[in-house]
Amino acid sequence: MYSILISGITDGATYGLMALGIVLVYKATKVINFAQGEIGTFAIYLAWVATSELGAHTGHLGPIPVIGLGLPVLFGAALAVVLAGGMGVAMERIVIRPMSDAAPLTITVATLGVSTVLGGIEFIIWDERPQNLPALISGSAQLGDIFVAWGRLLALAVTIALGVAFYLFFKRSTFGLGVLAASQNPSSLRLMGIRLSVVSMFTWAMAGVLAAFAGIILAPTIGAFHPFFMTLLLIPSFAAALVGGLNSLPGAFLGGIVVGVVTAVSRYLWGDALPGVEFVAQFALIVGVLALRPRGLLGAEA
Repeated sequence: MYSILISGITDGATYGLMALGIVLVYKATKVINFAQGEIGTFAIYLAWVATSELGAHTGHLGPIPVIGLGLPVLFGAALAVVLAGGMGVAMERIVIRPMSDAAPLTITVATLGVSTVLGGIEFIIWDERPQNLPALISGSAQLGDIFVAWGRLLALAVTIALGVAFYLFFKRSTFGLGVLAASQNPSSLRLMGIRLSVVSMFTWAMAGVLAAFAGIILAPTIGAFHPFFMTLLLIPSFAAALVGGLNSLPGAFLGGIVVGVVTAVSRYLWGDALPGVEFVAQFALIVGVLALRPRGLLGAEA
């Protein structure tokens, strides 16, 4: 059981990274970003191309050159993270900003459309064949009687570091307070000398960066990735955001750990007899939190 808990905690760290992006966008805009997963998948493909050698790949449009940069894994990952942030900015400028006067639910549906488009582009360019991304850190660490991949421990460390950094950013910086004010009292931004458009771009860019971090750390630990790879994590990540509280950044981390442990334990106890039981457990968490404590463990009352 000890190894199951360790696995659940390290998996939960990845859910927490995704949940951080979901919570960040929700805090600033009251929108649930369903494109979070597919921006992360696209970032994985970008990192894969950046670390590949020059060659050709056959997609649904025929042979397509892969302009592999042959970069070291860390540099390729860093480039992909930056480009994912750029994708977030592009999404904000092209899709979100023209809909600024629309209801949050309408914008949420638009993010689902963006996710579908990105997944379709991945299918067209790279088709559905699984690919492999080298791990940022190879090898494993021994914790007691079990071995844990360094990549999983990296996900845990990155999630904690980013959670603390964002918490301090929102509590101690003028711009961070402006991001919070953007959803509660936009007119107050003028008094703080902050432009609403800048806050919006920052928020969506950070969501893209967090999705890229989660994808690039997770993909090597699973072994292969494919179109819509990270979108499959939206359910546990959304559950993590709800469990922790949709307006709590520390809660995103805590929620990720809770969802990761519940998922691992349910798979261990009933996975053989009931394949897919972990998804039932995740949905049960979502329903339970919405019914019993809608604000989550660390969320504040609306």
